Amino acid sequence: MQRSPHVTSARARTVRAAAALLVAIGYVDLVRGGLVVAPLALVAGYVILVPAALLAD
Repeated sequence: MQRSPHVTSARARTVRAAAALLVAIGYVDLVRGGLVVAPLALVAGYVILVPAALLAD
């Protein structure tokens, strides 16, 4: 049975939500002047979680 191309798995939704949350945390910390957490959160979000969210299914 084939799945609809518009149906995403729970894992894919979870990874996408984690990526969005981590990137948002990074930007919020960056606005507040964060020099350690902001770059780490943004790099982890964009380099690790966003590609994982695109590949997860």
